[in-house]
Amino acid sequence: MTLAERMRQTRARTTELAAMAPEESLTRSVHPFYSPLGWHLGHVGMVEEYWILERAFGLKPECPDLSFIFANVPENPKGNRVNLPSREETLDWLAGIRSRVLACLAAGGSGPLCENDYCFRFALQHEHQHQETIVELLQLMRPAGSKVRSAQGRAIAFEMVRLTGGTFRMGTDALHAYDNEKMQHELAVGPFLLGKYPVTVADYMEFMDGGGYSRPELWTPEGWSWRESEGAEAPEYWEQLSGSRAYRSPVGFRMIAPHEPVASLSWFEADAFARWKGMRLPTEAEWEFAASGGQRRYPWGDEEPTQERANFGLSKWGVSSAGGHPAGATPDGIHDMAGQVWEWTSTPFAPYSGFVPYPYDGYSFEHMDGGHRVLRGGSWASQAEILRCTFRNWYVPTYRQGLLGMRLAADA
Repeated sequence: MTLAERMRQTRARTTELAAMAPEESLTRSVHPFYSPLGWHLGHVGMVEEYWILERAFGLKPECPDLSFIFANVPENPKGNRVNLPSREETLDWLAGIRSRVLACLAAGGSGPLCENDYCFRFALQHEHQHQETIVELLQLMRPAGSKVRSAQGRAIAFEMVRLTGGTFRMGTDALHAYDNEKMQHELAVGPFLLGKYPVTVADYMEFMDGGGYSRPELWTPEGWSWRESEGAEAPEYWEQLSGSRAYRSPVGFRMIAPHEPVASLSWFEADAFARWKGMRLPTEAEWEFAASGGQRRYPWGDEEPTQERANFGLSKWGVSSAGGHPAGATPDGIHDMAGQVWEWTSTPFAPYSGFVPYPYDGYSFEHMDGGHRVLRGGSWASQAEILRCTFRNWYVPTYRQGLLGMRLAADA
């Protein structure tokens, strides 16, 4: 598939996702962490326009007012982003930008932003990430008329895999990687144990039923303060329906399935669970060592992701059975390190040695403040290229509205 075809395919998916929300929801703020869904729809075009048309090819925007409305700048705070154009007007504006962008791609350009089509690939990857954000917003909107789906399957045994550790090459120097994945550097990791599977619903229900949310000794002081202020007693989106636990997904309710990875957890919850289990969250370096072996692009090797190897790309619209993609396991037999749920690590988001912000400070550098924790692995809503072993995601420890889970580690 050509780059132009990939861009068309991605835009079609973005439009389909936004179409799942009614018109009146596009301008509604559903959570303080997020801009309205309609803003995310327009923002993907604004990024294309700015980095490709303006910065790479020196072209002027055709509608500067709309460009500003969809810009992520201090002068346009989230509180102002409810005054948006209609869906039809936004889509027309996006189509105009995309037509100019594809013309630039066909013509080719010069300069660092055009080298190996960097600006086009940057915008494409950015749109993939905002597709996942749109999915999260759909989940927050509590789908109307949702049906409760049953869940079948049996809990799987909690197992740990021993890894001998060693020296490996962490990060990447690949041209199209994000700035925070660079530079590749040598790092030593000691022997450790890592969960064979992500923590499952059954595992987490033991923590809940054992009073995990009422035992402050399991929580950091900041975590306990958050739990009390939020009144958290279960993962986000868990609800009681007809006396049973159910999970609200972007497409409706489903009964909790014990064999699936637990999702929608804050870092504080993940850390408390690990303490309750007598273990810990893996460091970012341990996670990448286990996933890549220092040389694999994906946990299973260098072959591109497929649905046999991982649950990704909205193929199932939710998590699936842990260990249900054995073809995607690492050579050490560790499952689901790509797709399913993002996995919290213990590591604060920080630059690697030799880090240089590119193409701008705002993507990575502004978040390297010690207040964000790294997540790895992608989710069931992530697109294929985001599943690479070196991709770094990050959130504040209180955030749990995303597709976030965990995997445990321990010293060997």
